[in-house]
Amino acid sequence: MAFYNVCPFCGAHLDPGERCDCKEQQNERQQAAEKEKEAKTA
Repeated sequence: MAFYNVCPFCGAHLDPGERCDCKEQQNERQQAAEKEKEAKTA
């Protein structure tokens, strides 16, 4: 029998005690896109 948790945001299966980093990765991608957009307009 497997014991795991499911991330409510992305559905990833996580080990007990493991934290999902999907929100952090989303923020990093958004910041990178904003910087790229600023570089194109400058």
